[in-house]
Amino acid sequence: MTMRWLWVAFLVAAGAAVPSGYAAAADGEGACPRAGTLGVSRTVEIDTTGGPGFGMEHYKAYDFLQPKEVVLTFDDGPQKYSTEAVLKALGDECVKATFFSIGKMALGYPGIIRDVAKAGHTIGTHTWSHKALGKLKKFDDAKDEIERGFSAVHRAVGGPIAPFFRFPTLVDTQEAVAYLGKRNIAMFSCDIDSIDYKPQTAEHLVKSLMQKLDKRGKGILLMHDIHKTTAKAVPMLLAELKAKGYKIVHMTAKSPVTTVAEYDAAIEKDAKGLPQVGAERPISSIVHTVEGTPAPAEASPAKDSAATTSATAATEAAPPAVPPASPVTAPPASPATTVGAVSGETPAPGSATATPAESEPTGLPGEEHPDVAPSQSSEQTAAPSTSAPAPEATKAVTNSSASGTPATTSSVVRTVSEPPAEGNTTPGKSAADGQPAHQNSKSIMERAKETWRLWFGE
Repeated sequence: MTMRWLWVAFLVAAGAAVPSGYAAAADGEGACPRAGTLGVSRTVEIDTTGGPGFGMEHYKAYDFLQPKEVVLTFDDGPQKYSTEAVLKALGDECVKATFFSIGKMALGYPGIIRDVAKAGHTIGTHTWSHKALGKLKKFDDAKDEIERGFSAVHRAVGGPIAPFFRFPTLVDTQEAVAYLGKRNIAMFSCDIDSIDYKPQTAEHLVKSLMQKLDKRGKGILLMHDIHKTTAKAVPMLLAELKAKGYKIVHMTAKSPVTTVAEYDAAIEKDAKGLPQVGAERPISSIVHTVEGTPAPAEASPAKDSAATTSATAATEAAPPAVPPASPVTAPPASPATTVGAVSGETPAPGSATATPAESEPTGLPGEEHPDVAPSQSSEQTAAPSTSAPAPEATKAVTNSSASGTPATTSSVVRTVSEPPAEGNTTPGKSAADGQPAHQNSKSIMERAKETWRLWFGE
């Protein structure tokens, strides 16, 4: 008996010596906030009334970031493997980002875009098929790209998405700016462009980004979650940000986007086989192995469809025009409001077009582009689309509202949560996402009793 008690004392002492951050990770790996992670320093809520613009590269009215603050944004996804890797890297550091998804891509990989929403990231849109809107002959075609993008991403997510929009190639038009203003949809450029679509190593990408960030001191970063190099670089980038004392700001919207009924109906033909949220069935209840070795998901029927979302949302090849009927898991939220069709109107006076940036290749990700080497492009697998020519240079926008009505940054952007004074890594309740951290303040006697029960029973 004495020997047993010695073992108990040793185990209790060993448990007591475990650092609190390690214990939190062991008790609830993935739970945020978590000690030692970069985390979210501040969450802001954006009032999109009138279509304000953000990102000093084109829209200069609302600069809401403080020194050493960074907003992470990703365009063109979702994509198999690369988006999943980006999500894992962000989750490992308890970081939140904004994803500007393409409609076709979202319908092609509904499971992955729902994983993005489930992880608490903000989802905006990037048109239906990444066409350069300024190159389209009629504005009605540009409006279709905008609205089909919102309806498709909303349908794929199965819940509310943000009224956040980023122009393909970062080039807007007077009519598009005016239209988004009437629709109360915010426009996003960037402060720092990663230019991650160009062939380079992950190490070079991180070094280049950090040099730009160190020079500017803060900013909205533009990256693409369709590139394997970017996915590989994200963990290294987050480590550099943490080491240099940068803080992450998470952007959210005051209200969800209101999709247009006409486009919601039109998008259903592209969403064949995609079940509505709540109508999914776990794949283990539909497919059973009757001969041979069961698949891992089938061997563990206790896991729900969330465990098989990424594997069944799409094949490893290009996302189909009609998405597969795979079970997917959506965030617990009510669907966005639907409104009647919005007709195009003449542009508001004073609006201008943005200058092109070296941010993204035209057309849908995965196609051949003049500024993407074949080796880089061949790594991507995406839905087919018509490629658009490179944008022409136009005048930079300095106003960021289609209506032209002046407004202060504080009336458009509002901080809704900040970390406690001790810092973002303090165990407890997260101000950013409201998730409680695991508590590990057990007494020595409680640890001893638990160990005793483990070894010898009651």
